[in-house]
Amino acid sequence: MTEQLILTVYHHPKWGPLLKPARVEVLANGELVVLETGQASFTEWPGLNRTALDILRLAAGYDDKALMRSYSREKTTTAFLASVQPSVVETYIRPFIERCLLKMVPLLPAAGLALYARGDLKNRTLWPDDRLKVQEEKASVVFSFVDGPTGLRYTLKVLGEQGKVDLLGATMTVLCQEPAVVVLNKVLYVFDYLDAKKIRPFLTKEQVEVPPASVNTYVKTFVRTCLQHHTVYTEGLDVSSIVPKRQAFLSLESGLDGCPALVVSFGYEGKKYPSDHTRQTIVMVEEQAERTALRWFTTDKVWEQECIGLLTTQGLKQVGANHYALPPVQDEVMMDNTHNLVDWLRAHPKILETFTIEQHLDKQYYLGEVAVTMTVDARLDWFDVQALVRFGAFEIPFNRFRHHILENRREYVLPDGTLAILPEAWFVHYREVCLFAKPKGDSMVLGKHQFRLAHAMDPRVAMLEPRNEALPEAPTALQALLRPYQKLGFQWLVWLYRHGFGGLLADDMGLGKTVQVIALLAYLEQQATMQPSLIVVPTSLVYNWEQELKRFAPHLKVYTYTGIKRLRSKDIGRVFNHSHVVLTTYGILRNDIDWLETCAFHHLILDESQYVKNPDALTYKAVERLRAAFRLALTGTPVENSLMDLWAQFNLLNEHMLGPRAVFKKVYMNPIAKEDKDREAALLALITPFLLRRTKQEVTPELPLLLEETVYCDMSQEQEAVYSKEKNLLRNSLLDEKTWEQAGQASFLTLQGLMRLRLLANHPVMVDSTFRGEAGKFEQVLMRLETLRAAGHKVLVFSAFVRHLKLFAARFEAEGQAYAWLSGSTTPTDREKAIRRFTEDPDVACFLISLKAGGVGLNLTAADYVFILDPWWNPASEMQALSRAHRIGQDKQVFVYRFLTSQTIEEKIRRLQENKSKLAETFVQSGNPLLHLDKEALLRLVE
Repeated sequence: MTEQLILTVYHHPKWGPLLKPARVEVLANGELVVLETGQASFTEWPGLNRTALDILRLAAGYDDKALMRSYSREKTTTAFLASVQPSVVETYIRPFIERCLLKMVPLLPAAGLALYARGDLKNRTLWPDDRLKVQEEKASVVFSFVDGPTGLRYTLKVLGEQGKVDLLGATMTVLCQEPAVVVLNKVLYVFDYLDAKKIRPFLTKEQVEVPPASVNTYVKTFVRTCLQHHTVYTEGLDVSSIVPKRQAFLSLESGLDGCPALVVSFGYEGKKYPSDHTRQTIVMVEEQAERTALRWFTTDKVWEQECIGLLTTQGLKQVGANHYALPPVQDEVMMDNTHNLVDWLRAHPKILETFTIEQHLDKQYYLGEVAVTMTVDARLDWFDVQALVRFGAFEIPFNRFRHHILENRREYVLPDGTLAILPEAWFVHYREVCLFAKPKGDSMVLGKHQFRLAHAMDPRVAMLEPRNEALPEAPTALQALLRPYQKLGFQWLVWLYRHGFGGLLADDMGLGKTVQVIALLAYLEQQATMQPSLIVVPTSLVYNWEQELKRFAPHLKVYTYTGIKRLRSKDIGRVFNHSHVVLTTYGILRNDIDWLETCAFHHLILDESQYVKNPDALTYKAVERLRAAFRLALTGTPVENSLMDLWAQFNLLNEHMLGPRAVFKKVYMNPIAKEDKDREAALLALITPFLLRRTKQEVTPELPLLLEETVYCDMSQEQEAVYSKEKNLLRNSLLDEKTWEQAGQASFLTLQGLMRLRLLANHPVMVDSTFRGEAGKFEQVLMRLETLRAAGHKVLVFSAFVRHLKLFAARFEAEGQAYAWLSGSTTPTDREKAIRRFTEDPDVACFLISLKAGGVGLNLTAADYVFILDPWWNPASEMQALSRAHRIGQDKQVFVYRFLTSQTIEEKIRRLQENKSKLAETFVQSGNPLLHLDKEALLRLVE
């Protein structure tokens, strides 16, 4: 026995004609016997392809049980079929079945399932003559209308793959009413835009007649519909084609999701159609005196797609059937989206030419051109900025947009009430101008040090740059041969002096900032300047400056204003005027400002200017009170804690150059901390003319290579136990909400706890003097020191903790090994002795130095190894330490070893250092990052 799976067309007693799968037995004479129908197990029939499976699943969707579950609460199909109402069948069930059939019929040719006409379920025998052919191509119809004195006559012709289909006398089974899916003469036909009812009259007659009184109504309805979708021939009717007037529309309105979008539509002969319309032919009705006329035309799909292509190729994305918008931007709010769409329209004039723009939002926006004209006039000490903005017929002074730009408000109300969206580029290009220019009527005034802003607004303003000017050679009286980069530094200082600018010389440590400034002082003496220049330095550097001035410019008269016997009176200025240079310290400046502010200085030079990075400190306020025509600052680390350090120093050098402190924090510091590259670039553009920084790698390729390595040390078991106990105590404290209730309590406990963890990571004896175990890092360092000592190397050993260094000193003394020592309590005399001892005594291989004490004023090129025993929050401090050895005059490779105890707070500190270094690389050199850590971040430190 051979079995086969087929599809049958049968008439369900309740639902009407539908397709039903059936398992049949194939007899020798070709007869088929139906064994069962509509079983779910048919999907497991061997050899079925995916298309056939899709058909079976669709058919299962309208079997009696499935329909009962969807449209009835009955428990059995018998009860369901007996109780279902005709209105439910007509309104819900039959439309659902026809939707399923419309999905199934196109799949039939590829399914490999034969289709048979069965009639009803009682018919269990099928013959070869019952097999139906499925026409793959859709059938079409042709209507012919002839109007005459007796009325309108029309005929219908169906065209299939084999030509005209004979309708008269044929039987028709309707699977789908509209679009029609029918079986005619044992062939399954599918039609587009045709109701099967239009075929039925022609099964019994050749033509349909319409009486004269109904012709006009028939033309307006039936004939018009036929014209829209089918081939139509007419005779005696007023029907003609036309070339339509067409128009493309863009409407700015809210989309379905509430977000603004551009809605596309196309107009033909004054009527709009959404861009997703499917009409090929449009028929218009013209009512005439005696009869109705029809005018038809085909829509221009090519033109429509070209219009839409203009939008998509210029960046719009389709977000709905006929809605287009710009791609979403992360965190973009609805107002920004509207502004961006308006910007987009303004930026694409071809769109405005192609489309008619309509607006259907609550606000009306100006979509025309925005033109800015600017002229800048250079005056003696300022720039006068005249700027106008044209919005169509309106001319508005640019000055009126200052607050909008500074407050990030893009909407400006024009005199006619429409809203102009200020170009987004303004908020980048003109923010600095609006920030620093002072309003003066309808114009603005820029300070002389803002020449770059003036040039950006009007290229006719000269761009001041040292390379564009003839600058002097080093003065002949200078007793030094400047390196090429030092010569450029000297000339830059002269350029600043000539234009009245303050500047920050921020070369790497060891590159000779001091000699460049001394060259400037020699140049000023050569120019016969009458006033002395004041140099303010840390106490530890007074002697160094005295020696360097005596070495490189012995002809300059230097007055050292230090010591308890220094002159303190109102006559101090007359004493200073007998010298070229006055040297003093930050401490004396702070204490003696009441006398020093009465003096007039030519240059004020602040060495290690990071000492005056706090605008609230007395020393900073004292510097502000000094009178000097020109101001310079020297430092290798102008940014130690935050960008506010930079603001503080430039505020002393060029007052108001970076705006008020609060404004600087809002406009630059906070955005840059969040990695705003535009703000970063804007700040760099402002400070670049007045900041000169060269690194060792840039200017001194002859300097030996600096090699750095991190050495990770394991804790001993005893050390790890102590460390874990302390870490858990700190973590539990941070998790306790009471810790965070009192202001400052969490910060104090955290700093205290982290300090204990850092000490334990080095050596527990630094916290608990009774500890008798070993410490991994201590042993590791001692081992490496002994190796280097035996090989004749000299090593600088830095630590942030003096007590840590004392552990090594105690070990060296116990073993009779010589060493040098430098801490914050070392006197200047002992400091110089220690340096000479380390430099000159071959038996002194190790120099123990506290990180703070070794930050400035040391030249230790005798060392070729640097050990950093513990990481500090500020990577700049470590850079200062290693620069003691890696500087001009070094003729050996310098090796730097950073010792970190594994699985401790030290590794976390190292990661914080790396984050701070990103800031340092951008703004010269980068304090305590705990200031910026929230609770979660602090907890991660003690995980």
